[in-house]
Amino acid sequence: MSYALMKHPDGLLCQVFISHAWAEGLFELGDLVWRAWPRLQGIRNMYCCLLANPQNLDIGQLLSGPPKQSPFARAMRSASHVLVIPNETVSIYTRLWCVYEAYLGTCWHKTCLMPTQPKKVVRRSVVARTIILPAGFGLLLGSAWLLFLSDNRVLTHKMATMLMFLCVTVTALCFAVSLAMKVTAFMFTKPCRLWVKMMVIRTLHILLLSLCTTVACAWYIMKHREYPSPWQQFLHYFIPLALVLFNLLRISQLNQQRLEGLELSTQAGHLQIRTLDEATCTNPTDELRIREDIRGHEADVDLTIRVLMKAGAYNDSLRNAFEAGLDISGIGNTDLLAKMGTAILIWVLAIVDSAGFADNYFSCQFGNVTWLYLSIALTILMTMLTPVLIWRLHLRGQHQSGFAVKVWMNCASVGLGIPLLVQIETHLLTAMHFLEKEMEEPQNDELWCPPWYGWFMVSIFRPMVAVLSAVAAVPLGGTLRPSYLGGSWYLVTTLNPKP
Repeated sequence: MSYALMKHPDGLLCQVFISHAWAEGLFELGDLVWRAWPRLQGIRNMYCCLLANPQNLDIGQLLSGPPKQSPFARAMRSASHVLVIPNETVSIYTRLWCVYEAYLGTCWHKTCLMPTQPKKVVRRSVVARTIILPAGFGLLLGSAWLLFLSDNRVLTHKMATMLMFLCVTVTALCFAVSLAMKVTAFMFTKPCRLWVKMMVIRTLHILLLSLCTTVACAWYIMKHREYPSPWQQFLHYFIPLALVLFNLLRISQLNQQRLEGLELSTQAGHLQIRTLDEATCTNPTDELRIREDIRGHEADVDLTIRVLMKAGAYNDSLRNAFEAGLDISGIGNTDLLAKMGTAILIWVLAIVDSAGFADNYFSCQFGNVTWLYLSIALTILMTMLTPVLIWRLHLRGQHQSGFAVKVWMNCASVGLGIPLLVQIETHLLTAMHFLEKEMEEPQNDELWCPPWYGWFMVSIFRPMVAVLSAVAAVPLGGTLRPSYLGGSWYLVTTLNPKP
């Protein structure tokens, strides 16, 4: 009796098929399966030959028929996903049965996944180096600032305002460069874009996190003028928090992208094989039957393996995109929870900013209060609805949800970043103006109202981005086809009329 039958005598429906080479340790196998597992789909049962076969019996009789009638093939036919588990010892595609499983996955249009999520220990190490240490260093410098310069009120005000203005300007510059690189991606090679993104922009965000944390210490502790508008008072305290969180989230995004790319490269290297002729089988009879079955389809199997190594996943849509010459690098990553959580947090910050901005109507009688509240309600609705739509899309295909969450994250950065940076720049310029006048007049109750473009950014631009992000991220139906835009491939919906 096998271990699986001992645990479940009545058997279970196979939902996930594990393709591996019996060359890894049990804990390594478990870790890789956990990192490749298709989440958010209600999938629980898997078939792993290591646990499903009775190891103390001769199962040659079960494999004596055609390979497509073997227990392995029958289990794979009922499964919706195939997890391809590489290992450091040997490529699994030097094993002929694993090659045959790749062939069946192609014939039966299965979704194949690789463990592209980085290890937890690697994530913790990167978070410590790029987030915890810079933020801690910023807190240390901020504490030293308060200790030695807090007595000089004018100098503290001037330094804090100027450094906060510098933080905002450089953050906006990094964000603008990131957007420009997405739009003009066709003008630069991928290695060049990755170098700028990871070595320049990510490094600047790390330095900005430390600087913004330093300034925030002085910003919150120092005495400041009483602003005549509650919104200006809110924005004064919201600025450091928003800058720290925005830079932190951008670092998290870039770290995730970098670690996923490195992990995919590592796992793909473990699958590397020069030719399928190198694959062997311990049973000569099985080898003859398998080679007879896949004769004439070697090129299809080789293409399946190359798509899997490039994207971290395989299905018909990814194969079509790869054959069309489009870049599918890393599109099959399965870590939706972290990405959706980051996007939701960004949209929540945007909603908080919009709610604080609503005070302008009562102070300045500027704009339409009904439209402003409708825009806030619409942004909240899209923030709640889009994750549900992405999850529904995830049930239809891994690549579709991966594309959707990527679009939603980019739109979240735009929806929060552009309006907020406009408000902060205007507020800081006003603060410096008030500071200069405060030297001459101890009290100044001048009411400051936002410019028209600030109102437009919050009440019109932000909800439009929220709606467009849901429309662009979530296909409404029909057949997906690959499309090329800005140096990357995207999945575009082609609506098919119902019969």
